[in-house]
Amino acid sequence: MKKFVVIFLFTKDYKKVLMVKRNKPPYKGCWNGIGGKIEENETEIQATIRECYEETGIQLNNPKLLITYIYPETNKMNKGTNLSVLYDFIDEVPVKPNYEGIYEWKDIKFALDFNNKSLAGLANISQFVKEIFDIEDIQKFYE
Repeated sequence: MKKFVVIFLFTKDYKKVLMVKRNKPPYKGCWNGIGGKIEENETEIQATIRECYEETGIQLNNPKLLITYIYPETNKMNKGTNLSVLYDFIDEVPVKPNYEGIYEWKDIKFALDFNNKSLAGLANISQFVKEIFDIEDIQKFYE
């Protein structure tokens, strides 16, 4: 079974989310959260901290797990995959482009737009962001 993490970093005022416009498949050319493979004997939190630092240079201290999706072998798109979705709130810092793609702090409305075709996945990013804000009891974007 393949195991991955995807991390969503939000500014502390909840107005922006750090996203990467991917240079490679899957979802090449689309905006996504930061992430990668969970290595053997590594927890979701450890993988999140490592992947975030490797890709952005940002050192996380307290990422939180939202959910882990377990895709069955019969799922054609994500056959036999675990995807753990994590998040954290940090200060907005610049992130240089690298082999993964270009990074931008996107307005939260960009990530919450279920019809945004430039987002990776099948509107799941918008759902993840909404659920994170609901769990954290952040009402700002509803106003």
